[in-house]
Amino acid sequence: MRKNMLLKLPLWFFNHLLNFVLPNSCIVCGKEIEQNLVCNDCLNLIVHPESPLCPHCGRPIENVKTCIFCRFEKNLDYGRAFTLYVPPVDKIIHHFKYRGKTILADFFGLGMSGILKNDFYLHDADYLTPVPLFWWKKLRRTYNQAELLSKIINKESGIPVLNCLVRVKNTRTQTRLDHKKRQENVKNAFRLKKGISIRNKKIIIIDDVMTTGATIKECARVLKENGAEEVYSLVGAITH
Repeated sequence: MRKNMLLKLPLWFFNHLLNFVLPNSCIVCGKEIEQNLVCNDCLNLIVHPESPLCPHCGRPIENVKTCIFCRFEKNLDYGRAFTLYVPPVDKIIHHFKYRGKTILADFFGLGMSGILKNDFYLHDADYLTPVPLFWWKKLRRTYNQAELLSKIINKESGIPVLNCLVRVKNTRTQTRLDHKKRQENVKNAFRLKKGISIRNKKIIIIDDVMTTGATIKECARVLKENGAEEVYSLVGAITH
């Protein structure tokens, strides 16, 4: 009898009970919230890049023409970022990238889409190309965060996604490497997929984070060497 009575209770009751027992909490500060993953207080702490910006990667600069990482850049023509990779964005990206919080792709993807739509160069691109993961890493993680972002940006902008790059080296994580070692780590790590033509096309490379830019610039080199006319970057966050 009691079992039958429980079955008749509405679904909203069980959801309310579950939230009471296991309330949602902000993934950044741990504060209890009713919905979403990040509280408004933490969202208000997010910093967006402001001019002047490096013309190649979109990193904030002061009294120089380009940032220190793009001083001799030849392959990446232009770049922009949605946020700066400073707290709380660093923690949000970590949950998106490593802890399966794929719903965060909506937040970053929509923000990146807003930049694309209002940018003179980006809005006129031919393709979006996500930075690929090595097949084993994608199998282990079950998703590529750059692909998730690309799908949302495609939906918002109409620019088609072209998965034209393959990662042929299982590179080490870049996190603890300096700029020179990052470049060495990703050298010749990518190639263009067979049978794909990108000649005279304008392509935007999509990724979640840019630090020194070594990975994206190696992708840009491959695209340029295979005939791309212009190569841009658009990322969820960039280091300052």
